[in-house]
Amino acid sequence: MTLRASAVLLATAILLTIAGCSFFGEQGPDLTYLEPALSPDGRWLAYESAIDGKLELFARDIETGVAERLTENQADDFSPSWSPDGTSIAFASNRDNNVDIYILTIATRQTRRLTTDAGTDMNPTWASDGRIYFNSDRTKAWQIYAVLPDGTSLAAITATATP
Repeated sequence: MTLRASAVLLATAILLTIAGCSFFGEQGPDLTYLEPALSPDGRWLAYESAIDGKLELFARDIETGVAERLTENQADDFSPSWSPDGTSIAFASNRDNNVDIYILTIATRQTRRLTTDAGTDMNPTWASDGRIYFNSDRTKAWQIYAVLPDGTSLAAITATATP
């Protein structure tokens, strides 16, 4: 079994267990309010939550408690990270049958795909330097990469097998 296949099986088993599909017939907790990310101005809290069996992104106004759904599609959208100016969110999604990094523009709710590698790209973090850092197994080993929001200047940050 390849490293990628092993990673996919492990991630699937973890997700099924968390989602309540335990191998032992036990009901696990619901997938709600996961991976919170506070907006730079402290007003909004982005998170993922399961709706109709898939993960979608939401933003909750901290002052009013009102939540807005940010994504709605047949894929899982997860791991939100706010842009430094608070106008966009980077996130991972399994759209197009592969986990890649996407950017959501808050005002328009438009999304665009940022990464297109056949490997799994996930866990984006939008840093104050303007780059989006993420994990990928594109080299058959998990590494950290960085890319600008326009998709340019992709760079491997880690390139060795040891931390």
